[in-house]
Amino acid sequence: MASTEKVGPKALVKGVQLLQLLAEHPPGLNLAALAEGTEMPKPTVHRLVAALAEAGLARYDETEGRYRLDHGVLPLASGFLEGVDVRRVCLPHLRRLAGDSGETCHLGVRDGLQIVYIDKCEARWPVRMYSRIGATNPLHCTGLGKAALAWSDTALVDETVDAGLTARTDATLTDPAALRAELERTRARGWALDDVENEPGIRCVGAPVLDWEGEVTAAMSIAGPATRMDDRALARLGPLVRDAAGAASRDLGGRP
Repeated sequence: MASTEKVGPKALVKGVQLLQLLAEHPPGLNLAALAEGTEMPKPTVHRLVAALAEAGLARYDETEGRYRLDHGVLPLASGFLEGVDVRRVCLPHLRRLAGDSGETCHLGVRDGLQIVYIDKCEARWPVRMYSRIGATNPLHCTGLGKAALAWSDTALVDETVDAGLTARTDATLTDPAALRAELERTRARGWALDDVENEPGIRCVGAPVLDWEGEVTAAMSIAGPATRMDDRALARLGPLVRDAAGAASRDLGGRP
């Protein structure tokens, strides 16, 4: 006979907490670790994880004494991934970033060794910029591109270097060692800098948007005239774009 016990909202929340904890620990966790990680009593955890196992969302490995996610989560994950629209997910964060910074903000995706601009929010103050939706720019000299490079596999950096680091301005980094060193600094601080390297008189800071696999799926940037984007402004805007891209990453299921 089927159980007539009602599942309340609190039980659902606790069940989701268990699933999240198991997702963060693919090798699995024993009952004590699950109880500690969710701050729930062991009997409660045992009852909930048994319900998850019955639904095919979790399973118990008797050999190792651990609970793991089961195949039942795959249709849920697949449904989420098929419905993901990177531009739609990122757009609210891009608009908020433009409002907070007051400068022009871009959203771009990588296409080979180029960045393609897929959205743009204009600055509150007028400034002539050549960026437009659908346009492309090289990876090695843009805030968006450097963000993509810094958090991508080294093979992409090697391919970019081998293709030639064309100078777009007098400040473009054309020396491979200098570019690699800059990418190291970028990873360390969490955001990229285009220091008048792509367009005369324009500075830009960018950060990567990561997907559920930790891969760069897009990048966000803030761009403006170098006269306004001085070092003091960069110290504020760099973390701002980093945090906005991080929030978008979380919405995509990624971990910034």
